[in-house]
Amino acid sequence: MPIYEYKCKKCGNKIESLQKIGDPDPKCECGTVMKKLMSTNSFILKGNGWYKTDYGNNKKEKEKD
Repeated sequence: MPIYEYKCKKCGNKIESLQKIGDPDPKCECGTVMKKLMSTNSFILKGNGWYKTDYGNNKKEKEKD
């Protein structure tokens, strides 16, 4: 299950919650339904390109040899 970050629009309280994708948004201590935040991630694609230039062509070239 992923960890989601939520923020209350009324009081500004922030929490992290381990939830299933379909679970409803949690309620804040003040009683307001919290909104899900967009978080940064650590996934980075490196190289000249992805798949076509870095992986796909190398396999085809090796098969030809």
